[in-house]
Amino acid sequence: MGRYEVNPRAKLTTAQAARYLGVSQRQMERMRGDGTGPIWFKAGDAINSPCMYEVGDLDVWVRTQKAK
Repeated sequence: MGRYEVNPRAKLTTAQAARYLGVSQRQMERMRGDGTGPIWFKAGDAINSPCMYEVGDLDVWVRTQKAK
């Protein structure tokens, strides 16, 4: 299978980020809650605004996990 490049600034929802990392959405929520997951941000000021992740931040997080 060939590799393809993803824009490191591309924004992903929690569900998309979970698929990208190969973990469950619930695991992403747990890591977000306990501070062990990748950097995330709220896409808006409303309480129900989605949590979002940048692809580049996910890639950095994966590399730091391999180093542990």
